[in-house]
Amino acid sequence: MYRKRLQQKALLLIVLIGFLIILIMPGPREKSDEEMPKEGEQLVIPQEEEEHLEVPEEVWEMPGADTKIRVLILAENGSIHHAEKEPERDYPGKLEYYEEEQGWVIVNEVPLEEYLCRVVPSEMPSSYAKEALKAQAVCARTYAVWQMREYAYPQYEAHVDDSTSYQVYNHIGVQEATSQAVEETAGQIMLYEDAPVKSYYFSTSCGSTTDENIWEKGDREQTPYIAGRRVNDAESARDLTDEEAFAEFIRKKHAGDLEISEPWYRWSCYVSLEQIKENIEKWAKVRMERSQDGILLQDGVEYVLEEVDTIGEVQSAQIMTRNTGGAVQEMLITGENGTLKVKYEYNIRLMLGVPGGEISKNDGTSSEGGNLLPSGYFVMEPVQDETATSGYQIYGGGLGHGAGMSQNGARVLAEEGYSYDEILQYFYHEIRLARLE
Repeated sequence: MYRKRLQQKALLLIVLIGFLIILIMPGPREKSDEEMPKEGEQLVIPQEEEEHLEVPEEVWEMPGADTKIRVLILAENGSIHHAEKEPERDYPGKLEYYEEEQGWVIVNEVPLEEYLCRVVPSEMPSSYAKEALKAQAVCARTYAVWQMREYAYPQYEAHVDDSTSYQVYNHIGVQEATSQAVEETAGQIMLYEDAPVKSYYFSTSCGSTTDENIWEKGDREQTPYIAGRRVNDAESARDLTDEEAFAEFIRKKHAGDLEISEPWYRWSCYVSLEQIKENIEKWAKVRMERSQDGILLQDGVEYVLEEVDTIGEVQSAQIMTRNTGGAVQEMLITGENGTLKVKYEYNIRLMLGVPGGEISKNDGTSSEGGNLLPSGYFVMEPVQDETATSGYQIYGGGLGHGAGMSQNGARVLAEEGYSYDEILQYFYHEIRLARLE
């Protein structure tokens, strides 16, 4: 009897221990109301979230989204005439041929979006950050739409050519990353007030941009969205049109400048008086024929448009004025037979070009110089040979004309997390996005 009661107690103890184990074991967590699926919903395995693409609500109707642009294809030497009828590269769309005494003129009529798929990789490396490529796509599309208001070559009904005079087209083939940037911004352009903007862009800033008065036909009053700015983490009130202020600015590197690590952020080179003389004899007459007041010859107290082959041995070159952001706007070049007033950044860069010379860059490397000085942002220091000036050491910064969007600045902003529309707002004042329809 005693043994039986002992067995019953042992059995009861085992049951109690088992019950206690069940109580203290972790069970399934009760879901909150927010976590519970609503009636009729299915639980699915979460997948990688697709990027949300913003589409502007505003519509720009002319031209439509399916519009075509007509591009005049230049020959390798820059001429509009080709020795052979068929171009060396393949082109989308339709090719039209005009046979003339000097050779063949070739025009490519192509849908705008296909055109952009060959402009963007030709203008910006496809390895750049995605948002920078998208900003470039919108810039290129907007610039094309702005140019399509009229024909650059009316005799061939061509809106643009395929060179840097407009936008480089099809010099590099289609790339996956740049085509994706075009697709993800399909039809998007920038507007200011009631019209597309002139969306200029360039390679690298010196830490500052300018407005379009750097060009002869530029009018900052008509393009207030290209107002010039410091390309820096913080704005600066420094007046870079002042010679002393700009000289101090360009001779230093400034913390916070977006492109402080870029090779062309700062550069220097030497240009001899003899080289300036050669530049004048090569380019002055050419530029005078294309200009109303870009290169003028001194006549008494005035400067007049007069054909010039040479001004003899060059004696001096002097910067006279600067535009917004510090770009050289006007300079005097004095020779033994006369004085030239040279205006606007392109003409000035031609007169001081160093073809075959050496240009030292910000990263310690050097490049061979060309017909154009890298930019119009520079100061000049006379170099003495015995008792006379033999030339100038030039200290400059940036690559390109310096108006609108800096492409390397856009890349840095994209790497810092800026979206493409924020990049565009950074470089173009008070613009908004719209879409072609």
